[in-house]
Amino acid sequence: MSYRKAWLLVEEMNRMFAEPLIAAHPGGAKGGGAELTAAGKRVIALYREAERKMRVGAKAEIARMERALAAIAEPQAIRSRR
Repeated sequence: MSYRKAWLLVEEMNRMFAEPLIAAHPGGAKGGGAELTAAGKRVIALYREAERKMRVGAKAEIARMERALAAIAEPQAIRSRR
C-alpha cells in the first residue's frame, strides 16, 4: 500500500469516528510521526474483543474453512515440489 493511500485511509477513519483515532505529528529536525490516540486504542480493543467473540462463536465454521484450505493447498505444494 502506498504511503498516500495509507494516509487517505487514516484521514477517512478519523472523520468517521467522533474523535480522531490517529494523531499525526508534523516533521521537522527530528522528523514527524503518528500515534494512536486514546480513542484509537479503545477502538482497537473493541475490535479485538469482537474478533475474539467471532472466533469463539464461529469455531466450527473456521475449522471447516481451515480443513478446506489444507485440502486445497496440499496438491499445490506437491506440484511446486516437482
